[in-house]
Amino acid sequence: MAAPDAAGGRAVGAADADDLLAAATRRLRDRAGDRAGARLESEVLLASVLGVERARLPGVRRVSPEDVARFEALVEERVRTARPVAYLVGRRGFHELDLAVDERVLVPRPETEHVVEAVLRLAAEGRLPPGPVVDRGTGSGAIALALRGRVGRPVLALDLSAGALEVAADNGRRVTAARARDGAPDGTWGLVRADGLGVLADGSVAVVVANPPYVTAAEHAALPDDVRLHEPREALVAGEGGPDAMYRRLAREAARVLRPGGWLVTEVGAGQAGGLTDLLADAGWTELAVDDDLAGIPRVVRGRRPAD
Repeated sequence: MAAPDAAGGRAVGAADADDLLAAATRRLRDRAGDRAGARLESEVLLASVLGVERARLPGVRRVSPEDVARFEALVEERVRTARPVAYLVGRRGFHELDLAVDERVLVPRPETEHVVEAVLRLAAEGRLPPGPVVDRGTGSGAIALALRGRVGRPVLALDLSAGALEVAADNGRRVTAARARDGAPDGTWGLVRADGLGVLADGSVAVVVANPPYVTAAEHAALPDDVRLHEPREALVAGEGGPDAMYRRLAREAARVLRPGGWLVTEVGAGQAGGLTDLLADAGWTELAVDDDLAGIPRVVRGRRPAD
């Protein structure tokens, strides 16, 4: 028997998976920006409905009427509302992690993985002083959980949003369970509700990592609908004084809480790396460096705490 579609109208029967993906790709092209992005979104949605890994989709031939209806409802919601695919399926991959995400947190992005890689390089080179790693504004917990168990020290995740901390706590449980199944090492971590780094003692931290809100209000108004309408504004837009004031506060607070030899590693917006490195240099920070993302955009700034 055919199943009704999400609108309760025409009947939906079993369908060929390739035909479903081709039709969805055409419908999603405007939202995704190009055909390749639309195909990726279509595959992610169908894999989620079927409960399989996306890599296994080529082995799927027929899709049941019930799954056709669920898939087409998700495609329709994406087209109509611009809700991000990660929120539609409730998860997003980040640095080999499978994270739960919803409107309480930003969708983790590939460029943020460069923050993780920078800290892992410092740890591998033995350049981290004693003390914990602190993730300022953890959101989904992506950076903190990617580092937990891999830097040889505890990780502390801070966020002002109670909703974000709930998502991060859920992801902590998910990651712990997954690593237990795989026999992978898993370190200790903590979650604290806090605005910035003010709750931390002076000279107590090895590394401060951050993906702070660095978008201006004008830039936010011009963002794509899926970001502007759905992702939390407070995690995107710098507050009063804009990005410059935000970076000054971050640098000031990090200098206070870091141990001698400690590091600040932060993501920055396009065109902002030079201004932040100048600010840090003027304040006496050393070993300043900038890493580009895969698009060649200067994306991660790191520096060592200024001497007393």
